[in-house]
Amino acid sequence: MENKSTDKKLIIGILLMVAGGLLLFDTFDITQLPIRHYILSWKTLLIAIGIVLLAAREKPIAGYVLIGLGVIFWLPSLVNYSISLHQIFWPAILIGVGVLILAKRGVYDKRQKFSGSNTETSSDYIDDVSILGGGTKIIQSKNFKGGDITAIFGGSEFSFKDAELSPDGCTIDVFTMFGGSKLIVPDNWMVKSDMFSIFGGFNDKRAIRSNESDPGKVLHLKGAVIFGGMEIKSF
Repeated sequence: MENKSTDKKLIIGILLMVAGGLLLFDTFDITQLPIRHYILSWKTLLIAIGIVLLAAREKPIAGYVLIGLGVIFWLPSLVNYSISLHQIFWPAILIGVGVLILAKRGVYDKRQKFSGSNTETSSDYIDDVSILGGGTKIIQSKNFKGGDITAIFGGSEFSFKDAELSPDGCTIDVFTMFGGSKLIVPDNWMVKSDMFSIFGGFNDKRAIRSNESDPGKVLHLKGAVIFGGMEIKSF
């Protein structure tokens, strides 16, 4: 976890230094290129977030998708093609979301293949995708191992009131963009977050006393939250 955190800080620091240096070039007219126009843009921000995800080895597919979207949105202006942004925005978003869903399905199928020969069941994992909507999900597994939660322009609520964490560990991989999800967990669960956040964040709203937490019940959250959030509450 520490190595991944260091990688993210290193890449973010390098990107900020490069951006600052290029802006200085523009300020002192060292180059004739409209650097400020390209650097201070949400399209470039998408590419930068994708680079950080790839460098930190978290959500590589999401990283490629974000870089691809940023490049697609920049293409009309780069090649001087007479097409407006709103004409390519939704087609590009739909293609990107489709790639994410197919990638997640491949991970889910692989998990099912390897879990078929032991005592694990599909209820021990969650694989939820919320796009332009969401719902309430009740997890009742007595050997919950984690899974994947994807929220894009939406999000779901997950209740773990009747669930028990696997003694082998439990990790939920999160990807949130312009959305959010809520986890309702027992007060004695420890929740550790290693999520990468851009214009979003993680919020544990439980009133937890240190002597109530069970070190054997740890829910680990990792992934990326972009223009959204992940909220933890107790029932």
